[in-house]
Amino acid sequence: MQNLFERILWSSRLSVMLGVFACIVAAFVIFIMGVIDVIHMLELIWNYIFSSSHEVRNELVMVVVEILDTFLLGAVLLIFAFGLYELFISKLEVAEKSEAGGKILIISSIDSLKSKLGKVILMMLIIKVFSYFTEMKPTSMLELLYMGIIVVLIALSLMLTKEKK
Repeated sequence: MQNLFERILWSSRLSVMLGVFACIVAAFVIFIMGVIDVIHMLELIWNYIFSSSHEVRNELVMVVVEILDTFLLGAVLLIFAFGLYELFISKLEVAEKSEAGGKILIISSIDSLKSKLGKVILMMLIIKVFSYFTEMKPTSMLELLYMGIIVVLIALSLMLTKEKK
């Protein structure tokens, strides 16, 4: 009886495949959204070439930031799908043999998955801060000081997440 229960319990890890498939589908949807944003960006570039409008330029900058954010979100979903698969189902032998796979896709523990996701999410947050900075117009020296402090904190966070060799 105990042996049967343990086999059922061990087999239940395969339910993680639902999450893996869902993350992959969501990543493809996000990438399609990014491609649509790129097409919108090309239209804005065309409009900017002929109008040289400051409003079009500002919208173009915001669209570029959104494109970066969109593709990073797709990457987060893919990394999470790969991590779930490697942690619960099986090692990705193709990724281990691949030169690129060894750098980003091989996940050996929950901590390595959290580390990889954390770095990508940090980049998404930095992009969001950048998009807020493009909209902000500081009206006082104090606001300008706050913006400078935020930049220093971002630089510190990037420094702290850098891998030690």
